[in-house]
Amino acid sequence: MKKTLTLLVWAGVLAGQTDPGLRRGAANAGEPLPGLTAGERAVFERGKDAFEEIDNVDEGLGPRFNLDSCAGCHSQPSIGGSSPALNPQIAVAGRMGALNQIPSFLRPDGPVRVMRLRRTAGGQMDGGVHSLFTITGRFDAPPGCRITQPDFSRPENMALRIPTPVFGLGLIEAIPDATLRANLAATAGRRQELGIVGRFNTNGNDGTITRFGWKAQNKSLQIFSGEAYNVEVGVTNELFPQEREEDPACWTSAGPESRADHDLNKFSDIELFTQFMRYLDAPSPAFASPAAGRGKQ
Repeated sequence: MKKTLTLLVWAGVLAGQTDPGLRRGAANAGEPLPGLTAGERAVFERGKDAFEEIDNVDEGLGPRFNLDSCAGCHSQPSIGGSSPALNPQIAVAGRMGALNQIPSFLRPDGPVRVMRLRRTAGGQMDGGVHSLFTITGRFDAPPGCRITQPDFSRPENMALRIPTPVFGLGLIEAIPDATLRANLAATAGRRQELGIVGRFNTNGNDGTITRFGWKAQNKSLQIFSGEAYNVEVGVTNELFPQEREEDPACWTSAGPESRADHDLNKFSDIELFTQFMRYLDAPSPAFASPAAGRGKQ
């Protein structure tokens, strides 16, 4: 009887609700944290420039990649966000003469997508990211590079995802582990009532909480940057120095393609990405309508 009454009460409340629609006004996202020093602000701007830069093969793109810049995946509603209104993967598939076919799950007005395969061609468990495009056919690719795209013919074997925003990740990095564990303990009762379960992912060596990446597998923003640069753009770096493509005919460098030279005051791209994200503020909440306030409660 109690459950029935509860449902009737909720039905009465929901009957009076209206969808407020898209947020109006400025997005209030993409700005640096308040209170940065002049030096920190300068590093933020340098990092933003690197984040927006388009890479060609001579700068490390490929041999396999999902897009040729970080901002291509993270630009809506501002740099650091998610997919833009027009999917840049459509254009990059054939850029500079590339011979890529556009998978059926990509549309010009759809989101950027990244693909994981559930199983290998031999039937073993997979789960890893398989980049959609190759540099084959590009004017700037090594002439002997002839690698092909993954198999897109089995949608049941694919798991697709879209980019998530990186706003405020520096604030997440700064939270002490003890605070995270205390918050988890404080909500244990409510989570149990709602059937919500889960645990922190932790570093195998020191047991500290890892926070970034699709499985929260990366300990720091710099590791997160290095992995994403290698997996999504194909650029090897000081944290991920090996090419993911094993055909040496497609390699353009024997060592990391993006690396620092601190004697020349040159930061690596992943150092610049890290500082951009570390100093990138979280979005400001929109004005809460009465309906949104009740929903939050």
